Amino acid sequence: MVLETWYPERPPTWTDVLVGVLALLWIPMNLASLRTIHWSWLFVGVVIGSVSLGPIANSRAGKRVGRRFRAIGVGGRIALILSFFVVVWIVSNRVDVPSEVVTSAVTGFMTSMVLYLLVYVLQWGDIGRRTG
Repeated sequence: MVLETWYPERPPTWTDVLVGVLALLWIPMNLASLRTIHWSWLFVGVVIGSVSLGPIANSRAGKRVGRRFRAIGVGGRIALILSFFVVVWIVSNRVDVPSEVVTSAVTGFMTSMVLYLLVYVLQWGDIGRRTG
């Protein structure tokens, strides 16, 4: 079955569920501030999220990146994530992209993340504890 190759070989953790809940809360909070939803960009976000969370993340290269990301430790992950946000902030101040387009695309990505985690939990039928 295709879904089996899209998901990790472990049950979802409570951390996974927390990420899904935060994404689910983010969606209405940010969509409410939009004057216009760009449906095409929302769809682009859903497609990018679905592909990156499923087949790409569980490919050989995706698993290698995941191992390296975990190997740098919590401090390294925090530094890397903060660096990403700084780069996004700098680029967003230099490139004039309408905020409605960005919010629509990110909402699509968040929607795909919520759906991915929902199917993940339903597939396992259980939420496990983090091991290792």
